[in-house]
Amino acid sequence: MCEITLTALKAGCKDISGISKLYFIDKAARIDAGITYTVVDGEISIAGTDGAAFVLEPKQNSFSVTNPTNASADNNSLFYLQTISGMVHGNSAPQKALIQNINKGVTEVLVAYTNGTYEFFGTDTAGMQADGGDGQASGQAAGDAKGATLSLTGQSTYIAPVVSSFTAFTDAFTVTEA
Repeated sequence: MCEITLTALKAGCKDISGISKLYFIDKAARIDAGITYTVVDGEISIAGTDGAAFVLEPKQNSFSVTNPTNASADNNSLFYLQTISGMVHGNSAPQKALIQNINKGVTEVLVAYTNGTYEFFGTDTAGMQADGGDGQASGQAAGDAKGATLSLTGQSTYIAPVVSSFTAFTDAFTVTEA
C-alpha cells in the first residue's frame, strides 16, 4: 500500500501505464444528440443521452497519445496539439468501415488507461482528424502485425481533460464493440 499526501504536483503512487481502450465518437452526431461537455480546471463533465460510441481494445502498447504545448511569444498564441496514433489489429469488414469513418470525419476520443483513469481528446472545437495512417498494413514476416494504422491530431485550447465520471459517459453514449 502506498500512502502519500497528494497535491497537484506530487506524482502519487507508481502504476503501470498504457492504453486499455479507445472510445471513438462522431463529433457532429454527438452535437446532434444534444450531448454537451463542460471543462473546468482540467476535468470534463458530460450531460445528455442518446449518443453513440465505438470502443476498440488495442493490443498492449500499440497506441500512444501526446499532448504537447505549442506556444509562440512572437504572435502571442498557445494551443495543445493532441495526437493519437497506433495499430488497429485485424482485418474484419466492420473494422475497416469504422477506420474509414474515423478517417473521413471529425472525431472525439475517450482514452482509457490501464490504471483506471480516462482522458478525453478532441473535445475542443476542432475535434480530432486523420492526418495519416494506413487503411491496411502487413509486414512480410509471419510475425509482423496486420491491421490498419490510425493517426489523429487536433488543436485544442486546453490539455485533454480527465473525465469526472465514467458513469456519465456510459449514460450519455451507447457503446458498440468495434
